Formats: sequence, C-alpha cells, structure tokens
Amino acid sequence: MGRKLRVLLIMCLLVSGCGKGPEILTDIENKKALVSINYPVTEVSELDEAISSYINKVKNEFKRNNYKGKPELNISYTYKEVNSEIINVSILTEIVTDKTINKIKTFTYNKNTNKFLTMDDIVDDLDVLDYDIKKEMLKKYQNADMDYLSSASYDFFTIDDDNLTIYFNPAELKTTDSNLVYLDIPLDSLNLLIDVDKQEETTNYTNFKKKTISEEDKVVALTFDDGPSKYTKDILDILKRYDACGTFFLIGNKVSFYGNILKEMLQNGNEIGNHSYDHKYLTRLSENEVKEEVSKTQEEIKRVTGFTPKLFRPTYGGYNNTLKSYIDLTFVLWDVDSRDWEVKNTEGIMNNVLKDVKAGSIILFHDNHEYSVKALPEVIKELKKRGYKFVTVSELLELKKIREGQ
Repeated sequence: MGRKLRVLLIMCLLVSGCGKGPEILTDIENKKALVSINYPVTEVSELDEAISSYINKVKNEFKRNNYKGKPELNISYTYKEVNSEIINVSILTEIVTDKTINKIKTFTYNKNTNKFLTMDDIVDDLDVLDYDIKKEMLKKYQNADMDYLSSASYDFFTIDDDNLTIYFNPAELKTTDSNLVYLDIPLDSLNLLIDVDKQEETTNYTNFKKKTISEEDKVVALTFDDGPSKYTKDILDILKRYDACGTFFLIGNKVSFYGNILKEMLQNGNEIGNHSYDHKYLTRLSENEVKEEVSKTQEEIKRVTGFTPKLFRPTYGGYNNTLKSYIDLTFVLWDVDSRDWEVKNTEGIMNNVLKDVKAGSIILFHDNHEYSVKALPEVIKELKKRGYKFVTVSELLELKKIREGQ
C-alpha cells in the first residue's frame, strides 16, 4: 500500500574555518569514578612534558585518595597564543565528593627562548601594582587570609584579549568560597613587556547540504560524543568514503582547536550538537552553572563555525526533569550503545551495535578513541548490507514527525 513520499531534508549549515591549533587529549571514564580530563598538546616538548606531568600527578592523587561514593574529577583548560612566541595554558581542576575542591595551575612559555615565564617577564613595575592588587583582592574576598595574601606571589595567571587574570587557589587563601579566587586586571591599565595579539573575528558563509530521503527508508543515526579530537578527521573521511553521515556532540572547550575540521564536518552533511563545555556531571550543578556549560559551548561553536546547535546530549547520559528545564535545546540520548570505550575491539563494538539496532535507532560512538575509528568501517558496511541508510539526528527526528503525520 505504501506510497513513497519523497522528503527533501535541507540542513542549512553555516560554516567557517579557523587556524589549526594544538591537539587535545581526552580521558573520560565512567566506572568507579566520573573522570573527564581535557588538555592541549602544543607540540612544544618542554611545555607538553610539564603539562602532562602535572595532569598525571593530579589524576594519581585523585585515585589514591579512595573517595567514598562515586567521586568526580574534572580537568579542563584555557589556551591562548599570546603572540607568535608566547603560549599561555591554564589547567583547572575540580574534584567533587561531599564537597567541591577547585585549583589551578598555569604555564606561560616562550617558544623562542625555550623559557617558562613569570609575571615579572609579563608586566613592568609589578611592585608598583602590588598594593592595589592586594587591596582589590581584600575588597572582593573580605574573608581571605590577610597574612597569606600579604606575602603571596603571582604564580598563576592567564592572558586573554582584554585582561590579565591573577589566580589564587582557595585552599591557600583560606576563603570560605570553594570557587577559584581571581582578579581581572584590564590590559590597557598595565605596562606590558610583551605584545598581545588580538583574536580576529571569523568570517562565516552559508552552505546548503541536501539529502533526499524516502519516508519508507530504513534509517539510523550515527552519533559521536566527546570530540572533537585527533581522530575526528579520520571519522569524517570514513563517513564520506561510505556515503554516510553523523551527528557530533562536541565538548565546548575543545572546539577552537579544530575549526577547519568542524568546517569540513558541516560541509559534508554532518551535524553538530552540544555536549557541555567541560564534560562535568550536570545534575550536580546549579542552574546557573548548567546554563553556563551550555551557553559557552553554543557561543564557541557559533564563533568558530557560524552554526548554532539545536541538539543537546547530557554528559554520561545523566539527566532529570530539572536539568531539562534549564536547557532550551532538544535532548538526544541513544537506544544502541557501541560501548566502544569499554570493549576496545572491532568485534565487540560490532556485536553491541548489531544486536540492538533497528530502523530509527540512534547509535552511540565516541570519536576520541582509536578503536572506535578502526571499527567504524565494518559497522557501516554491515548496516548497509542490512538495508540501512544514514541520516543526522535532526533529519531522523524530522522524518519521524512526517511519518507520524505531524
């Protein structure tokens, strides 16, 4: 009886590129603890070794502490190429148990001199500023330890286009606030010893990617979490080779390093969704913290690509109605889990996908593991043999509405 209705699904994708940046390494676990670690690999060996050593130290200390329940470790970063010579990286650590612990470590490195820089290398006449900085800190944090602050040095700092930000770890400053303690100093109020290159705005353009899908087609959506990563380009090549597509749920703090890859992602008919900024366990956060995780990711994806996601996937798949009420995006989970992060081999990944897949399935992969990349061609070829076609999640949802006569 079925009369074929040709459905033209048009995804209007706004895309643009940005320069190639360093690689981002990701370590995400979901067993005894919730662990999300993201940090940059800059290809400057001494800097990379210092960052890696610090990350390993924090992770090992976390594991040794044997926290009760299901503790959470989140490590995120900021990265700034201050100019052609100087890189500024901060590593932010959050540990959530019965209380929340935050701390920061920063690295500022000159590639030309092969030297880690201190505040004295950045700002002229720091002693002149010292009194004003500490006075402002005491205004902002009235319960801070004045004895510690009076002798504190400015070891931890970041630089963006507008401010020099000085950080103090809350445990050392002995404030009642568990959040990071910081003070923003406008760059134009400082006598800097270095030049700061301002980040240029990206130029966006529109690209239309069309797919023609029958209402009766047997379709599935491949989805990829926790990227982008050094494996994302390989996944895009595989999808293109087999005339497939996917929906990529991205971590916001990794987006800026992979602008050209995200441009290609959209041009080839794939879709981008929001997967939070730092991959924290969202149901533990306040409303404002959740909204910041989502909005920062939206802004970063739009800034880099021009595309604004409409889909959201909660970290670790954990959500409740309260969380959903905070986020004005379409929540997307999955009904087929490859468990690629756990089985780590092609046969196991294929078995997990094929035993549960059906028309309309949303299949979960991760694009930050090599074994996921190795398994993907075999999974796609077998699904094609079984008559499946590949669509993005938005296309799948649109097709579902049409079938239901909405």
